[in-house]
Amino acid sequence: MANLLKKAADGLLSKMFDQATVLSVRPWEPSTLHEIVIHAPTIAMEKWDSIKRFKCKVAELEYRDYTPAEWNADTKECTMYIETGHNGAGSRWARSLQAGDELFIGPAHVAPLPGKPGKILCLGDGSALGHFLSLQQLTNTDQYPIQGCMLMHDVYDFKFLNKYPAFEFISRSSENAMGVMEEWFRATELSEFSSIYMAGNIPMVQSLRKKLKAIPQINAKIYSHGFWS
Repeated sequence: MANLLKKAADGLLSKMFDQATVLSVRPWEPSTLHEIVIHAPTIAMEKWDSIKRFKCKVAELEYRDYTPAEWNADTKECTMYIETGHNGAGSRWARSLQAGDELFIGPAHVAPLPGKPGKILCLGDGSALGHFLSLQQLTNTDQYPIQGCMLMHDVYDFKFLNKYPAFEFISRSSENAMGVMEEWFRATELSEFSSIYMAGNIPMVQSLRKKLKAIPQINAKIYSHGFWS
C-alpha cells in the first residue's frame, strides 16, 4: 500500500511539471562536471527577467534544483552545468542522463538582477556556476561588466575555462581553497563594484558574507543565495 501511495503521489507531482528532452550530455574532463543541453518547448524563456532555477525530478519523489546557465529562447534550448563529484541523488541522475531522455522540470524565481548599472563581483562554488552565467546572459556586459571567482570540485580542461574569461576557477582540492579565494578578492579593488553576488553551499556563503561585510571600502549591494548540498 505504501508503495502504491508513493507512486500515486509521484505521478500527481510529475503532472505539475513541464516536460523537456535531453539533447546532449557532455562530461568535461576530469568528468565531474556535466554539461546538459535540454529542449524545453513549454518554458517561456523569452520572458525571463531574473535568475531562474529548474526543480528537476531526479528519482521517485526526489527533486533537485539546478540553474539554467545559457539558453536560446527561439529554439527553446537550455544548458545546465552540474557538478557530479559527490554521490547524491542529483549527481547519480546527471551521470545517468543520455540524449533522448525525458525530464520533468519546474521553473521558479531565484534572484533579482542588479538594481543599478555597474561592475558585478561574483563569488561562489561549483553549484553557483549556472547562477552566475545566467546573470551574465541577463545583463548587458557594457553596463554590467562581471568579474568572478569560483571554488570548483576540480579544475577542468582549458577549453571549458577559456569559454568564461570573466571568471577565475580555484580547485577545492587545493590547500586552503577558501583562503585562496579570500586572497583573490582582497587583492581586487572592491570599491569599484556596485553589486556583489554570492552563491553556493550555505556555510560558505555565510562565511563570505561575514568577511565582505567587515571590509569598509565596500559600497556594493550584496545579493547572497545559499544552496543545500
